[in-house]
Parts: sequence; C-alpha cells; structure tokens
Amino acid sequence: MNGSVNQVNKQGIVGGTTSLYTTFSDLNLIIVMAEPAVLEPELAPIFTSKAPFQLPDNIKEIIVKVAPYVSVILLPLSVLAIVLGGGVAILSGFFLNIRASISLLIIVAALVIGILAIPGLFKRTRESWTKLYLAQLLYLLSSIVSFDVFGFIISFLIGLFMLFQIREKYTN
Repeated sequence: MNGSVNQVNKQGIVGGTTSLYTTFSDLNLIIVMAEPAVLEPELAPIFTSKAPFQLPDNIKEIIVKVAPYVSVILLPLSVLAIVLGGGVAILSGFFLNIRASISLLIIVAALVIGILAIPGLFKRTRESWTKLYLAQLLYLLSSIVSFDVFGFIISFLIGLFMLFQIREKYTN
C-alpha cells in the first residue's frame, strides 16, 4: 500500500487490506448503513405517529409504485438543467456569490444520491429510501445555505412527511 493513498475496505475502515472498493457502486455501502440515518429517529415520530393525519395505505402504495418512474424522468432532467444553466453559475459564482455556489453544489450532491437510489426504488429496498432521505436532508441544507426560508419550510413539511409516510413500504 502506498503511504500517501488511503484505501477504504468494505467495512469503511481506512487502511490497507486486500478487500478494497473497486467500483463506484461499492462506495454506496459507506453512504447507507444498516443503522438509522442522521436525525431519522428524531424526525420519524413527527411525520408518522404525531402527524395530524396519515396517508391511507392505498395512496402510499400508489406513491411507491409511481416514485421510481417519476425519479427516472425528473432527476436526469434536473442534472441536465444544472449542467446547462448552473455549470457556468458554479464557476462564476464562486467569485460573485459564494452562498449560491455552495447551495448549487449541495443540490448536485443531492441529485447524485437521488440517482443512486433509483434502482432500489423499483425493488423497494430500505437502502433506496435512506438515499432519498439523505438527498432530502441535503436539499434542506441547500435551502439553509441560500437563506431560502420558504423552500426550507415546504421541503421540510411536505418532503419529509411524504418520505416518512412511505418508509414502511421499503424493506431490506
């Protein structure tokens, strides 16, 4: 092992081992772990048991069936919009508006995580739900960075409510 290059094994431990990540998809194991995601235990009751209403099971089922197809259409279009319109903004924005540039970079990270979730959405895996949840948290962070209070409130209330309502449909 080269002393200047850190390598990560399947357990996410930095060091030299014989079982190293070789593909980008293997890195997903670091992003999504078996334990609850950040703030998930704290937010779950707010959007499930303490929520003023629950979505009916048939509506949850429709959302879970349609979500992968909506993601397949909207996420790549979002990436295209960022590449065409936002790419230049990122480069020039670091000199003009650092908050907008950081916010856009956070959105790009959220989009990448969302795209990585698409295959698991069709299989209804817990891992794919966790990726969507992490992407939603990144969108919230982007709203905070850009001081978009309205966007934060809408994303927090509607986005997280919908995610936690359908969480039970995604299992390992």
